[in-house]
Amino acid sequence: TIGGDLSVDVVRGYMRLPYDDRARVLTCLMVACSEMSNEKANVMLNSCMKAVEAPFSNLVQALGNKQANSKDINVQESACLSILLYSGIVLASEMSEPERIPHFITPSLPYLSGLMAFYAEDLTICESLLKLFRDYAERYIAMMSRSQCIELFSASASLLKHYSEHHCRNRVVVPKVSEGAEEEFEEEQKYNDVVCAIQLLIHLGTKDFTIACNAGYTTMNSSNGVETSQITDVIFFGLQQILPLMSQGLLQFPTLCQQYFSLVGFMVETYPEKLCALPSFDLFHSLLESLLFGMSHPDPLVSKSSLVGLASLAREHTRTRALDAHLSKRPDIFESCTARMIQEVIFQPIIWDRLEPAGMALLPLIAALGVPRFVGVVNEISQRVLGADEERRGRLHNAFERLVRPEVLAKVANATGGREARVVRVQFKKDFDVFVRDVQSFLIVK
Repeated sequence: TIGGDLSVDVVRGYMRLPYDDRARVLTCLMVACSEMSNEKANVMLNSCMKAVEAPFSNLVQALGNKQANSKDINVQESACLSILLYSGIVLASEMSEPERIPHFITPSLPYLSGLMAFYAEDLTICESLLKLFRDYAERYIAMMSRSQCIELFSASASLLKHYSEHHCRNRVVVPKVSEGAEEEFEEEQKYNDVVCAIQLLIHLGTKDFTIACNAGYTTMNSSNGVETSQITDVIFFGLQQILPLMSQGLLQFPTLCQQYFSLVGFMVETYPEKLCALPSFDLFHSLLESLLFGMSHPDPLVSKSSLVGLASLAREHTRTRALDAHLSKRPDIFESCTARMIQEVIFQPIIWDRLEPAGMALLPLIAALGVPRFVGVVNEISQRVLGADEERRGRLHNAFERLVRPEVLAKVANATGGREARVVRVQFKKDFDVFVRDVQSFLIVK
């Protein structure tokens, strides 16, 4: 169809290739044709894209009119091939004038995301769709027009909605105990769809995406524009769907863990008010437990993201009382977080590679608690850890008294930012370093 001189054997050979290899051939054809500035190359390029679009349109129409059964093996194979061929086009981002790809892909996005409604239970097709949207967002988001951004935003929301309805509500995650690195890798691959969903949300939340939409917003009538809040809404919607899956067992997988905390750390630090306002306590509890798990994680980047997240939640509550609704269901949230941080991070040898974020998390937690309640936490910890050892208990209390000064906490609670807040943080950072060295000299919890 494209070259006009292909033999039947060549065509049959291509048809026998695995779907992934067909997609790679398509990627190579797209890049090669774009480098040749002649009419024949342009015709070949357009023919490649039309050869993908036409059968996919027929498939969508047949599924929509119920002329095809989504459970039929031939229909499933057709859907799988179409998704992988679209992925082949998306991967041709190194072609000349790559903005032609978003122009081609955008009209198909709603129909591609619509396939998730039919095939959410099929993990192969489900994962392929998530990979397609992830790669598309990652590679082209900086060059998209306003309308293309809006279409991606809408299609991604629909995709994640259908995905979550099956996998995040009905799926039971039971990681097995593996004996070696290879077995652990194979086990993690079973949850690669979760990784893809998280990565999609990360790419949707990048600065380039916000800039692209805001640029369009300033040039269009406000009633037709898209606000940044609309972008963050779909990210938080997706995060809400994924949170119930984030058990400690699942977070044991390195790649998934790193991607999850990359997303959560960015969102909690940038939009703490939204995470404080999660619609149910169960969702907030899942988020909080994942942050508490991450703060003592061996990976310093994971622990830093977790500690920064805890600090942001505490600061937001101190500033706006944002967690009052959740505190009404569990009043000891800040006591629990503070006690666990002291025992699981500050008193442990791991503190040295996360010293600064731990100190910057402890300060707002103490401010959110207030001195009297914090003293109660310290008394309980010293009793539990040191028991009847009055000498070391006295040293521990003295160290905390030197660290926590009421006048400093008052400034933290009342400061709205600026120079005063920076001065307080710098001084507390120095005091915290002295405190940790002092405590570690006579107390290490094993």
